[in-house]
Amino acid sequence: MTFRHLTLSVSLCLCLCLAACGNREKSSASQSEATTTAAPAKDAPLTAITPHETLPTIIDFNAVWCGPCQRFAPIFEEVAKEYHGKAIFMSVDVDKSSELARMFEVSSIPQLTVLMPDGTVKSAVGFMEKSQFIDFITPYLPK
Repeated sequence: MTFRHLTLSVSLCLCLCLAACGNREKSSASQSEATTTAAPAKDAPLTAITPHETLPTIIDFNAVWCGPCQRFAPIFEEVAKEYHGKAIFMSVDVDKSSELARMFEVSSIPQLTVLMPDGTVKSAVGFMEKSQFIDFITPYLPK
């Protein structure tokens, strides 16, 4: 299963869980109020992301034409595998999900955003080596 399929599967599962719990979609321009997940079809744009109940969601905002984004992609996938179960990892193409990029105020890419279960958001912009990326996310991971 590719990383892209994994992120789409996670999105779909979150959406189904929300529907089962009776939650309704909300749309907001505020980063801290990003509370719903769309169930995208293959290659469809994401319009919202829901904070997980207990785990942080780590989002890589990128684009196919962005050189630093493409260099960071394998690092992101590697860390996602290593930290499986400690965080939810999602990769978002800003060209396909421009509404979501606006909601998280993405103005430069790559942008790495951590969405905490309580809705707070922490972001960093620019390419990171693996050790820098791990240092960035470690404070937000469950102990």
